[in-house]
Amino acid sequence: MPDMTRSLTIDRLSYGPAGVGRLEGKAVFVPETAPGDVVEIRIEEEKKGYARGRVTALLSASPVRRACPCPYVQRCGGCPWQHLTYEEQLRSKETLVQEQLRRIGGFSDIPLLPILPSPQEWRYRHRIRLHVEQNKRLGFSPPRSHAVVEIQDCLIAWEGVAEHLQLAREWVAAVRTPIVELELAVSDKAVDNRKVGEAQATPNLVMIAEALGPLHPADVQTSERFLAAHPQCAGLRMSGHEWRRTWGDTSLTLSSEDGVLTTRDGTFTQVNPTANRVLTTTLLQLCAVHGEQRIVELYCGAGNLSVALARGARELIGIEQNGVAVVAAQANAAHAGLMNTRFVQDSVLAGVQQLLQDKVRCDVLVLDPPRTGAAEVMDLLPQLGAATITYVSCDPATLARDLRRLHSHGYRLQAVQPLDMFPQTYHVETIAVSVLT
Repeated sequence: MPDMTRSLTIDRLSYGPAGVGRLEGKAVFVPETAPGDVVEIRIEEEKKGYARGRVTALLSASPVRRACPCPYVQRCGGCPWQHLTYEEQLRSKETLVQEQLRRIGGFSDIPLLPILPSPQEWRYRHRIRLHVEQNKRLGFSPPRSHAVVEIQDCLIAWEGVAEHLQLAREWVAAVRTPIVELELAVSDKAVDNRKVGEAQATPNLVMIAEALGPLHPADVQTSERFLAAHPQCAGLRMSGHEWRRTWGDTSLTLSSEDGVLTTRDGTFTQVNPTANRVLTTTLLQLCAVHGEQRIVELYCGAGNLSVALARGARELIGIEQNGVAVVAAQANAAHAGLMNTRFVQDSVLAGVQQLLQDKVRCDVLVLDPPRTGAAEVMDLLPQLGAATITYVSCDPATLARDLRRLHSHGYRLQAVQPLDMFPQTYHVETIAVSVLT
């Protein structure tokens, strides 16, 4: 394609920040576009099978395009679908899941259920991770860039998170240890209370910093004084290479379908607690767990799904590599009054191998792996004998890849339920249920 501007009609969205059109039979990926847009573009990169371009002019705007309310959207890169109506975001995510299962998984007859929306389109994240520049500027970094886009608010973060940005700047500026990343997180109960006009009874902000180099000795007293002077901040944690220091209480309490879930020290939690409750309820409905069943749950974390699953089962065995998360899972199960859970700290591969060595079998297998999926254990899972395998995924591509392996072992795809836990982004959560035939 010659180095000139071309007219292009955008047909669909890719799993990423770009829309896709076709020129001379070749797919062209163009960021900041919407299905139905007619744009003038300049080709910036050309490969054998595809090209990438940028918009030089919007010739005809799609009816699903809207104005972006965020002032940082052009520079931040964190919400690349913000220019789309929410209805179009949902439609495109549902289509993306179906396309990945067909293209990568090889499935033709996909039992796809209508996507479930997030209860909130905006203000849904209870935690955000910020980049820090020279202990002065806090913000987000665009993809493939080290620049920091300083922010004063984030429209997908709860008000409780955004309000604490100035507090975060004060702590980072006060310490001498170089900070490179900072996570702000709040317990959702405190925010829910604020929405109905109740007083904030307890501190609810936790700040977790990643540092470069050793802890400066003066920062111990500085952080102690900061915590004492700011009662709205419950806890601080700073860590670097082979060291960690905590001040106050870094636990977070998040409401769940079965009560509350407590995590600490930066343990993974779903960023959208209200959508997470939808996820849990939907999972229980699709799994149809009953009291005679043993469940094995892989990548169980702090027990986000475990407590709800165990309530209806005879026994639940959870496997998780993170030791802090395992302790939290045990505490959450105990707080719920459950006596039928056992949590094992081990890699999922080693944990499954040990279960097989001990001749442990299960009726239901649940796995919620990271974005990279669970390729290392997919060929072992059928040996656990589960009649039902439920896979919770945040990446349709690795989900499709792994489900294809299950299918080769005789598991039929029974239900695929997309959920939107990440509005304004292309990310989508999916629950896939496979049954042994």
